[in-house]
Amino acid sequence: MNIVFFPVKDTPSKLAKLCKIAQHHLEQKEPLLLLVPDQASYNFLDKLLWSSPAESFLPHPTALLIISLELQPSFSTVFNLRPAAYLEKGIKTLYEFEDHTSSEKLQLSKHRYQTYRDQNFPISIDI
Repeated sequence: MNIVFFPVKDTPSKLAKLCKIAQHHLEQKEPLLLLVPDQASYNFLDKLLWSSPAESFLPHPTALLIISLELQPSFSTVFNLRPAAYLEKGIKTLYEFEDHTSSEKLQLSKHRYQTYRDQNFPISIDI
């Protein structure tokens, strides 16, 4: 599994990056699963994708883009939006935020990074 961290400094840049990645996967016809921790996150992200980008929207759920509280077996690329590292087998690429929006979120990001490093997963930082 390849891990890709995206550093984000504030909430608007975090949301923009999330939408950009989702849009890229739709354009490339590469399935992407957005893995969320709870129903409130699901609802927020659902609303965001139906209203972003401003001139359009990101259709979901589809075979290419889905928001879920659980892993869906047909997706090999996952954007982990949960606070804990995601270590399930069968994933080719896992996206994570290096989240600087609060000290708590930064500590969770560092913990996930260390967990993946301890598991010897290849990690890259994408700006």
